[in-house]
Amino acid sequence: MNNNKTHKDLDLPQFINKLKRFDKKARILYNGTKVFYLIIIAFFLLVILLPVFFEDKGFLDRVFVNGLLTIAGLIIIYIYLHYRGKDYKNIDYSQTTYEMLKKTSERYKPFLTKDLWVLPGLTLMSIGISLNSHMGFWKHELLFWGIVLAAGCLGFIYWYFKWKPLKENADRLIREIES
Repeated sequence: MNNNKTHKDLDLPQFINKLKRFDKKARILYNGTKVFYLIIIAFFLLVILLPVFFEDKGFLDRVFVNGLLTIAGLIIIYIYLHYRGKDYKNIDYSQTTYEMLKKTSERYKPFLTKDLWVLPGLTLMSIGISLNSHMGFWKHELLFWGIVLAAGCLGFIYWYFKWKPLKENADRLIREIES
């Protein structure tokens, strides 16, 4: 092992303590996001059901648009956030060090295949919002996907500075164990 440590290089006990803190933060982040989406879905369901009592003329349009948004929210919550959040919920620190480090390295990758499940939800959300937009469908689509791309870039920047060092340390410790 290299005796010349930088602030990014940690020994195993320090790394596991840091990992536990990061895993706890990630679990809170995913659970908070789930609650946020559930509140939004409840709001849209209320918006769908309220016109029934007041006989609104645009009821079918509103049901269709808000139905798309509700389905989009459900897709994002129960498919994407459930599976991605499950990674942080079911962490077992009592596994062998090698297995735990391999799972940590996988968990802290910026993009996983299961992240693609968010695309159907975002697509339905985009269509649902665009149908109700006064800007025009294609202008709104460009704006929506531009915002999604900007949010993705900000998320990647956050990952790069906060979570990438954790992944790199896990990878470094794996290489030390393998050699």
